[in-house]
Amino acid sequence: MQTIYHIVAEVCARDFPILAKLSVNQGHKFVDIIYEDIVSGDNPTEITEQQIFDYVEEFIAKSIIKMLISLEERQDA
Repeated sequence: MQTIYHIVAEVCARDFPILAKLSVNQGHKFVDIIYEDIVSGDNPTEITEQQIFDYVEEFIAKSIIKMLISLEERQDA
């Protein structure tokens, strides 16, 4: 049976090819962040691949939004 960490890494590699653009260290850090968030949640052993996919998708979207807001603030300054 795969560990939660390996499932997170597999979902990221399989379903989010954009993450392959990250360096190896950045890719590991990304998976580490997602993994830490998942295991700190309620019932991490019951999480599904679909829930992991949804979480990664939401994480990426929020990261892009934060980056765009930051760029806007710099342009307004």
